[in-house]
Amino acid sequence: MQKSLWIFLLAILAGCTTQTTAPSYSYGVVTTGDFSFLARNHNYTYAWQPGEAVAKVPDTIDADVYRAAIRQAIDEVMRVKGYSLTHWETGPAMLIDFGIATESGMTDQEIFDKTQISTGIQVSAEPGERGEKGTLYVAVFDPIYELPRWRVLAQGPTESDNLSRPEDKKELQQIISSMLRPIPTNNSSTIVLP
Repeated sequence: MQKSLWIFLLAILAGCTTQTTAPSYSYGVVTTGDFSFLARNHNYTYAWQPGEAVAKVPDTIDADVYRAAIRQAIDEVMRVKGYSLTHWETGPAMLIDFGIATESGMTDQEIFDKTQISTGIQVSAEPGERGEKGTLYVAVFDPIYELPRWRVLAQGPTESDNLSRPEDKKELQQIISSMLRPIPTNNSSTIVLP
């Protein structure tokens, strides 16, 4: 009897404890295309597509801060995969471009019309509200034909208007790393991060 009372009390106490869990962000990611064009070129270089990345975001978001952070995150992923950044006029193996948008800046239909990709995810916030749907699009181009050969689109709720918190930058890096995982790795010079 006393033993079952202790078990009962332990069960109640265990039920009263709270655990802090990290916020869970749900993102939809869709990829299309392939890297077969790289087979003809053993040159592990890439360059940025000429021009500025598209940013269809409200004035409350500093598009330049996001452009710089995304570019830096992509550069880091490519470096870890063994690629060297070069100028687009030097004949890189691939060109990379990206774009960002919030739902208030560009609708899903407009994004689909431009990219021919859709994740189909829904978010609870309305366009213009905190948590509205955000989109990040990355395209890898064959520099010879100037056509996008591989594309990835990620969509999810926007949680921050800026990247002032370290966890925002870390989350952005994780999303981009996940998005670019299919890019082939140069196994002869892969860098392992500590």
